Amino acid sequence: MASDKLVPEMDGLLYKFTELLTGEATEERVEMVKVWSIYSHMLKVMPPLVKHWTSEEQHQEAKQKIREIFEEIQRLNEENKKQIREHQSALNKNE
Repeated sequence: MASDKLVPEMDGLLYKFTELLTGEATEERVEMVKVWSIYSHMLKVMPPLVKHWTSEEQHQEAKQKIREIFEEIQRLNEENKKQIREHQSALNKNE
């Protein structure tokens, strides 16, 4: 195999997803979106596992970091949507 990744094209998809979600696809944002996506999926498919993991004392710092990532992704997404709406509004005024 030429690459050590199972599906190398996923990187491009992930970068585009991050850009559309947050407005920019920096390395840090891509990593944040990976954590956000995986954790969100785990919450949906195995909530007891996640509940157990977050209840463990040794995971409290990680739990807080994940919460901060969720809040940051939400904030970035809201800002990005606002910019898109403003851009669309400006385009509509010019028509």
